Amino acid sequence: MNKDKDYYKILGINASADKKEIKSAYRTLARKYHPDINQGNRLSEEKFKEIGEAYSILGDDAKKAQYDILRGLTQKKPNTSEQAKKQASEAYSEKKKPDEKKKNEPEKHPFGDAFSGFMDKIFEKPESKEPQKQQQDKKPQPVKGEDITTNVSITVVEAHNGTVRKINILHTEICPKCKGKRHFNGGTCAICKGNGEISNHKKLSVKIPPNVSAGTKIRIAGEGNRGQNGGANGDLFLVVNIIKNSIFEFENLNVLCEIPITPSEAALGAEIIIPTIDGHINMKIPSETHSGQKFRLAGEGIPDSNTAKRGDQLVTVKIEIPPGLTNKEKELYQELAKIRKFNPRENIVFEKNL
Repeated sequence: MNKDKDYYKILGINASADKKEIKSAYRTLARKYHPDINQGNRLSEEKFKEIGEAYSILGDDAKKAQYDILRGLTQKKPNTSEQAKKQASEAYSEKKKPDEKKKNEPEKHPFGDAFSGFMDKIFEKPESKEPQKQQQDKKPQPVKGEDITTNVSITVVEAHNGTVRKINILHTEICPKCKGKRHFNGGTCAICKGNGEISNHKKLSVKIPPNVSAGTKIRIAGEGNRGQNGGANGDLFLVVNIIKNSIFEFENLNVLCEIPITPSEAALGAEIIIPTIDGHINMKIPSETHSGQKFRLAGEGIPDSNTAKRGDQLVTVKIEIPPGLTNKEKELYQELAKIRKFNPRENIVFEKNL
């Protein structure tokens, strides 16, 4: 125990924090600075050890009381009950002493026995009058473990079709060696460093149902932190985050995308493969298709969760010239320009400058 260290400041709590607040602060910081999460970060490793040291003192009632006294946060209170009784007895004995000739005789006074009995009744410890059932109720009650909440990111297609994600969860569990008692064989437990708990990573395969939306919470029962005193484990909650796709955009139930095509495909027509949220399909490009033309693929959009009706996929085509034209390709384009005189700007009206 180092009285020069401010263990309350290390855990980020006030000196008036109760045991539950101390434990909650420790768990939050332990997850944040755990070496498994911050591999190779020496600062995080030192911070994790410092947090463990602080909790080993503040999490133990006896050590916390001693630490608070050393820090001047509390003062030892004298045993006022025994002190008062002693002072009362001494005051009574200071009464006028009997004559010398009667000093060997037992002192008599009309209320001696009554006074002694009265004093004993004042300072005697009250006996417990609680029935046996209430005494039994003081035994530690089962406490459910704390829930764990984490984020899971999926693509738009996975949100539509459902998927399985492998996640790594940091669990807090009772120390298997000291069974949560913090000490083993008369000394501090070497496994949990006197915390009574250890943190372990657990890998889970979690099924994401189809048609989930961003912000959806998925509950996995019993995969939270372990309960205490035989209580049930907490639950794991996954908050769904949908990654935006660079190809798809969305407009209500409709899916929008832009697909590039070659000049020959646009001029002569073709059948091309395009992506959808369910996979890939073939789409026909008619001859003399122009850049920016839109095509509708009915029923290839997002399904409505209430009516099961699906939106459409709207495909915008964009003509792209192949990069790095060869001399032969350039000659063919020049020949084509001679054969077909075409000016796409001939219908544009240019206003004269005023």
